[in-house]
Amino acid sequence: MLDLIACEWLKWKRSRMLWLVLLGALLPALLMFLVQLNSASNGQPFQWKDYFETPLQIMAMLMCPALFSLLVGYLFAREFQERTVNNMLTGPHSRLAVLTAKFIIAFPVLLAVMLLTFVLVLGSGLVFQGAASSLTMKLLLGEAGKYGLLLVLQYALSPISAAVALLWRSYIPAMGLGIFAVISELTIMQSKYIMYYPWSATLNLTTNLSPSMNSASIGYTTIAIAFVVPLLFIAGFFRRADVHSG
Repeated sequence: MLDLIACEWLKWKRSRMLWLVLLGALLPALLMFLVQLNSASNGQPFQWKDYFETPLQIMAMLMCPALFSLLVGYLFAREFQERTVNNMLTGPHSRLAVLTAKFIIAFPVLLAVMLLTFVLVLGSGLVFQGAASSLTMKLLLGEAGKYGLLLVLQYALSPISAAVALLWRSYIPAMGLGIFAVISELTIMQSKYIMYYPWSATLNLTTNLSPSMNSASIGYTTIAIAFVVPLLFIAGFFRRADVHSG
């Protein structure tokens, strides 16, 4: 298993998708920096809570559903795209071991996006006058916990993107799924079914945009189902399907 994980990591390190990791982390931090720069020029005081949570909302609402779906889809479908899947499956490892290695590698990839976003937001915030003196450890750890929660919940949705990528043997449909997730979650956020839809449940659990409908028990149950069902489907499908390079 370790050699499979190492192989997947080496393939990922040589991928151009690394630029998307950087871009996905940079955009929310840069946008927040520009907004705060404008606010500072108008004499508005700096607030760390708003400075951390606005990028968090951008990540939960826009960046994570689209970007994470693309990254996970690419991770699971790249061998089909590059016509090397036969070579990958002729080794001594089972297909389930191959899938497990990919899911293991997916976590640090998504972690890199969230961690880099948090670091960029923190670093850019320290530029403003009075920010350093108003930053407390309690606030820092609290906001870091929210970013961590978003990472875990978005990772739990990765089997959906992986299933789409494996079914169509391409990461393009996974990218389409991410775009659909962004549009649909914004629509469902206005309804009473917000906690029954995986992406809107994730958004509300992490940002609490709709406090009156924020039921943790329903939300986490929805996320658990969205994780387990596609995972079982992938395991059965990939193990039995006629997989070839095309």
